[in-house]
Amino acid sequence: MVLNLTEQEFLQMKAAVLDADGKEALRLLKAFIKQIEQQQNAGMKSHLGG
Repeated sequence: MVLNLTEQEFLQMKAAVLDADGKEALRLLKAFIKQIEQQQNAGMKSHLGG
């Protein structure tokens, strides 16, 4: 499993960690988890598709 981050996302993550901003860090984690789940769902093939 690979999470591709934009430069902006990396900078936001780094700033949240360095600033000890727990709310921002949690928001970023939730966004990253959602992104991973979307990637996993996009990779799944339906048995109804063919």
